[in-house]
Amino acid sequence: AQYSLPAYQSKSFVITSPTATADSAVWRSPYAITIKAVHVLTAGGTNLVGHFDICDANGGACAGVDGATDITATAGTNANDDGALSAASCAANNYVGWHTTSVSGTPTRAIVTFEYTVDAVS
Repeated sequence: AQYSLPAYQSKSFVITSPTATADSAVWRSPYAITIKAVHVLTAGGTNLVGHFDICDANGGACAGVDGATDITATAGTNANDDGALSAASCAANNYVGWHTTSVSGTPTRAIVTFEYTVDAVS
């Protein structure tokens, strides 16, 4: 049977009580994807600083989709990536995740949402 996926897809994950060591692979992509945007919303505390990663098939060797450019999410205000993702391709069976650089105050949670497209199969 044939089917079509929406052009843009979105996934979210929640990091509870984030700390400066809250780094983790969170989702394994079953197909090659391209990350189009990253958004972060933090509750509690002052802010959360970090970046969205693409990791290898074992959830290691992670690298930021925007190099070392961090997103600063001030509590209660949505924060977006800088609009120019430099390494946004994720191969099939690789992981995506989050790398926390720092936190201020005591955040209760961070919601990370990423938008992506599924790469064409030839």
